[in-house]
Amino acid sequence: MNVPVGEVVEAHKPFSENVPFERLAKLLVSNFDGYLVATIEGISGLEEGLLLIKENTIVGAVFDALRINKQVYGPPALRLVFNLLKAKKGVFDLNKLSRQQVDLILAFNERIALLKPVEKQLLSKLEPKLY
Repeated sequence: MNVPVGEVVEAHKPFSENVPFERLAKLLVSNFDGYLVATIEGISGLEEGLLLIKENTIVGAVFDALRINKQVYGPPALRLVFNLLKAKKGVFDLNKLSRQQVDLILAFNERIALLKPVEKQLLSKLEPKLY
């Protein structure tokens, strides 16, 4: 899936220096529009997850297991991306977009949309304990 780069807010931040879930929680109260993309080397090779954020809620998710060429979209991807964010080693990027860009991504990629957007209050309930 192609998404516009937008404004790079943070690039190649290691999980060891920034806990991804803590950073995500801060984004969900900062009026951020854009996406968080994380990459790890998992059991099946490189794995990448993208969370699309609009108006303090996660509105879309994509998971990609690159070695086996497997993509998962929407609600099933959300669980996989959250699991990926619990890995010990990985990097993530934050890119800011306009609300119109986020809306266009959802319009052209309907399958990534979450049925119920995730707000900060739900984040701790959905966070897995381990990778």
